Amino acid sequence: MLAKQLLDKDFTPLHPKDAAYAALAKMDAWQTTNIPVVEPATSKMLGQVTLKLISDLEDESTPLSELTLENPIFTFEHQHVFEVARQMLYHEIRLLPVVDEAEQFIGIVHKKDVLEALSGMLNVSTVGSVITVEMNSVDFTLTELVHLIEQEEAKILGLTVERDNDDHTSLKISIKLNLQDTSAVISSLQRHGYVTSTENKHDLLQIDMSSRADELIRYLDL
Repeated sequence: MLAKQLLDKDFTPLHPKDAAYAALAKMDAWQTTNIPVVEPATSKMLGQVTLKLISDLEDESTPLSELTLENPIFTFEHQHVFEVARQMLYHEIRLLPVVDEAEQFIGIVHKKDVLEALSGMLNVSTVGSVITVEMNSVDFTLTELVHLIEQEEAKILGLTVERDNDDHTSLKISIKLNLQDTSAVISSLQRHGYVTSTENKHDLLQIDMSSRADELIRYLDL
């Protein structure tokens, strides 16, 4: 999904002649602390006005053209929603201006729309189970994981990769499957040396019973 597919064209940016109080009013209305400032003749972004920039002004009728605006933050319309989300997180903003190839302002993307898009892409609302596979980053390859999972007649609905905060060489791969009972998948992955975990109570029970059965068989073989 691209930024242009989440575009809100109804948002009107600020212009250099607008007063600081107009910026405050728009921030309050849109529940944000940053508003893009655009040159009306060219639709080019001149910068952005922030709450920090105007909150201490003695005269709120001061036009924005008299202020030192902060550098513009924007994304191109053809950029992926992952990049949109990255910029929003990095800059800690609720709305992100979008420009076309000529860098002309064409609208904004809302944080809530980005979250909904990511939720849909990861099938968060779809019934299924999540398993987590832990491994070293140098060993990470999707090919074998997908092969082992599909051998158990499971389908991957969503997948995320996280780096360990303390150990940057380790990864946690969370996989959303279309199954309620993923014990067969877990067992297959573990047989091939993968370290796995699950939050599915049924899976945990099956894994525990399987471990106890293995212990009993080993005991009887003694």
